[in-house]
Amino acid sequence: KYSKYKIYHYTSVVKEKQANAAFLMGAFMVIILGMNAEEAWNMFEIYKEEFKPFRDATMGVSTYKCTIEDCLQGVYYAIKLGWYNYKEFNYKEYEYYEKVEHGDMNWIVPGKFLAFSGPSEEERDADGWRTFTPDDYAPLFKKFGINLVIRLNKKAYNEQRFIDKGFNFEDLYFVDGTTPSKKIVKKFFKVAEAEEEGIAIH
Repeated sequence: KYSKYKIYHYTSVVKEKQANAAFLMGAFMVIILGMNAEEAWNMFEIYKEEFKPFRDATMGVSTYKCTIEDCLQGVYYAIKLGWYNYKEFNYKEYEYYEKVEHGDMNWIVPGKFLAFSGPSEEERDADGWRTFTPDDYAPLFKKFGINLVIRLNKKAYNEQRFIDKGFNFEDLYFVDGTTPSKKIVKKFFKVAEAEEEGIAIH
């Protein structure tokens, strides 16, 4: 309908928001126009030095740079490997399960890696807000074909609650916001490659 129209994308003067806008435009080029990541990124040639890299959600000093090009490469390979198809993507399911009250979880690699919010031991936190426990997650994980739960952060619940529900469990703790050691990375790959069913990670 709008194939003959020019699209103008207005954004803020804030560098972080400009980077977000550029990524959205680049993702459109990769997903809809069929460009590869490098072709899409080259469209921003004269602005490349202006964009700020993305970072983790913590407030400390960022220890790595995740660029727009990195993100576009991720989109490109997700399509190439069959992990993402915009015509088949169930955005309603995505938006439902990303909400805290529904588990705060999303597939990173469909059918293989499910990222989810760390469970709590109790159903309410110190401020009275509803939190998910292993018992809450268990039926959802069964529905999604999860067989292994991996905990990467500090212990906040008894892992036996998952084990008693029939799940395998691995503790691979490292400090939040840091890079895991080579030992942890090797162990992660070992257990992930050995597991034939889905893996839930927090």
